[in-house]
Amino acid sequence: MNITPVNEASPLITLDDAIFESVVNDLVKQGFSIKPNRLPVAVVDALLTCQRSMKDSEYQKAGIGRATQFQQKDDIRSDEISWITGSTVEGQIWLSWCDALKTYINRSLFMGLFSFENHFACYDVGAFYKRHLDAFKEQRVLKNQTNRVLSLVAYLNEDWKEGDGGELVLYQNNEDTKGLKIEPTRGTFVVFLSEEFPHEVLTSNRERHSVAGWFRVNGSKNAQIAPPI
Repeated sequence: MNITPVNEASPLITLDDAIFESVVNDLVKQGFSIKPNRLPVAVVDALLTCQRSMKDSEYQKAGIGRATQFQQKDDIRSDEISWITGSTVEGQIWLSWCDALKTYINRSLFMGLFSFENHFACYDVGAFYKRHLDAFKEQRVLKNQTNRVLSLVAYLNEDWKEGDGGELVLYQNNEDTKGLKIEPTRGTFVVFLSEEFPHEVLTSNRERHSVAGWFRVNGSKNAQIAPPI
């Protein structure tokens, strides 16, 4: 791993081509990539520093849908979120790593990933997120929306043990009822095609922290610039 320190205005940029290449190979082979404890330590530490410094008031109750379709449904999801804007050095370290991943994937797979939105997620004891898709292909195709096309989840939890719950379950398709369980342990990250893989977060039996993000394609047309998220 090559780590290049830079000044505070342009924070540490962490590149790991071996990890990125492994993610690309997984996406080609199966559409998803699960990397236990492969998020660079510098990036994990930055996210933990940022997350631990946050006040409860900086989180908001999560919901489903966007814009005018946004609604809070406690029977579907009960986590709280805080959007990451890069306003802190630690946030910029994370976003720099995500941008490097985006560049590598675009160079290898020509996916046209353009913008990135992401947030911290906190699951209190008893919180969950029922089975869902991050995006629907028909909305992108028929409505030319700047849909989420690639999802990224990273975990920040120390000493997660069997029985703590809170696993991510990634389903292969709509017919899959078993899925793959991923424990939300520190440094683990998961990448998957947003329109292809239903997934859920099982009920957490202890406080659980993660970062969730989505890469979008550029929806600009007719000289009208699409918003970044």
